[in-house]
Amino acid sequence: MVRMDHDESFYTVGEVARSLKITVRMLHHWEAQGLIEPSERSWSNYRLYTPEDVERIQQILIYRGTGMKLSEIKELLVDGSSPLEHLHRQRKSLMEQQARLLGMVRAIDTLLEKEMKKEKLELAEIAEIIGDAHFVEYQAEAEERYGDSDDWGIYQERARKWDAAQWESTSKQMEAIDGQLAQALRAGVASHSTEATELVEKHREVLNAFFPVSRAKHYLISRGYVGDERFKKYYDSQEEGLAQWLADAIAHVAQTRGVDLENPEWA
Repeated sequence: MVRMDHDESFYTVGEVARSLKITVRMLHHWEAQGLIEPSERSWSNYRLYTPEDVERIQQILIYRGTGMKLSEIKELLVDGSSPLEHLHRQRKSLMEQQARLLGMVRAIDTLLEKEMKKEKLELAEIAEIIGDAHFVEYQAEAEERYGDSDDWGIYQERARKWDAAQWESTSKQMEAIDGQLAQALRAGVASHSTEATELVEKHREVLNAFFPVSRAKHYLISRGYVGDERFKKYYDSQEEGLAQWLADAIAHVAQTRGVDLENPEWA
């Protein structure tokens, strides 16, 4: 426990904040979230913390230092959940973040090298930049299925002109909309709501960077989000159930815009 130069058994909110190098506002926020509660109040109704309260705050700081969410810390401290399960899960999350960061560093190295040499990117290098291990595999499958279509020709023409910065920019746009979709599901947004419709349109606009994506095409593409285990795994890794939620949201938009879901056409 942190030692404080105080003769009494209680500490004011200012003393606690200064000693632990945090803000009073943060302490108030944690109190509002139900993480801490000062054991006593002064005659003037000021918060007073006991040594046990301070020790609890230190525990919160330790868990926050691992990147753990406040809701998870609350489960640990308030609900009495096992620390082992939470810590193992947090360790796994941090290891995944580390892997993603290392991948980003490798991607930057590739971008620097290609930019300096003015070279075009290979498919495998694009896959590394956008962080999709299945990119080359998807390309082969798409070419086999759509190789004779106008859309494939448009995509190939656009992709040939893209440099590393364009691929990286498009990848970031995809990550951004995927994050917004996951947040919407997390917040309880219904797949048939106006908010979901707006997100579906944003998602379609990002896909439009590759080739013109009508609402009918968007609907047909979305069938793969639940039918192809690779896509399903990707979306559900963002938020459990996201693949189905997104597919339902896209279907709702398509149907309200006149797409025949029973007999959709790639048009």
